[in-house]
Amino acid sequence: MINSIKKKLGIILAASSCYVTSLVISPQLAIAEQVTSADGTSCDGTVQNGKLNGQGVCKYPDGASYEGNFVDGKPDGKGTYTFADGGRYQGEFRDGEFNGTGVWEFANGDRYEGEVLNGKLDGKGTFVSASGARYEGDFKAGQPSGKGAFITAKGDRCEGEVTNGKLNSTGYCEYSTGNKYEGQLRNGQRDGKGVYTLANGDRYEGEFANGKYNDTGVYIFAAGGRYDGGFQDGKFHGKGLREYANGNRYDGEFKNGEPEGQGLLNFADGNSYEGEFRNGKMDGRGVYSFTNGDRCEGELKNGNFNGNVVCQYADGESYEGEFKNGKKHGEGVYIFADGTKVEGTWVEGKIKQ
Repeated sequence: MINSIKKKLGIILAASSCYVTSLVISPQLAIAEQVTSADGTSCDGTVQNGKLNGQGVCKYPDGASYEGNFVDGKPDGKGTYTFADGGRYQGEFRDGEFNGTGVWEFANGDRYEGEVLNGKLDGKGTFVSASGARYEGDFKAGQPSGKGAFITAKGDRCEGEVTNGKLNSTGYCEYSTGNKYEGQLRNGQRDGKGVYTLANGDRYEGEFANGKYNDTGVYIFAAGGRYDGGFQDGKFHGKGLREYANGNRYDGEFKNGEPEGQGLLNFADGNSYEGEFRNGKMDGRGVYSFTNGDRCEGELKNGNFNGNVVCQYADGESYEGEFKNGKKHGEGVYIFADGTKVEGTWVEGKIKQ
């Protein structure tokens, strides 16, 4: 029957791979209510020249389906492809592939809207992950590539040139905290030279690594003062100069953001201390010089002289002995300018009678 129809009308229906269950014939086309291929694909639609052409619906053996336009047996034009896992692409097709613009909804909740080429994200588009993070910009072969911007679920935004799916260029970032960054980005993180401006007005300019201040840089405080020197993991570290808003000035070693090691602290009132620091305080052995010419050298603890100390006073007098919490306390010898010597026990700065 089918062979005689083909011979009479000159229509090629590719009967070797499809079974036509219902036909309405005209001299130029055949409308098949259902066509089933050898692999189990079942299609309803218009058959012309032996192939689906025009609107149709196909159901595939793996559970996927397509509804839309066909050209020469392939999805072409507007259509919707539903994956077996529940994902869906709705948009333009060409030559059986996703080509043009469309909306791709993934089974895991991710969503893409934009241009596609040969079944991959390619061109301009927006990808929103199920977590709420998103990317807006250029895609190439399924990956973010070219100019684009990444926006986190909490609203942080970084834009620049994208390679290998991540920002690798000079870029600009605005954070949900109000902080801003302009400078080099590597693998999506602040890395290289850059300027970071905090919402409170503080500003850092220098080197970054792994998203944090590292190597050398300058940190300027909005409330006054600055730091110029080494950084490690976002904190003052190594050799540096710290100028405080109150006029104090420290030049020396830092660790974990605080003076630590050897340094010189010049106070706004003219006094100075040179020696050891721990956890940001004068601690260890050092020399404290006063503007009036007095000078004390010895052991300090938590910012005060504690232990054995020698003091030379501007008026020619001196003291050598024990201190506690910055005062003479314990055994000591006091020598007056005329040579008179007082030796005894001191309690909170006074000789014990």
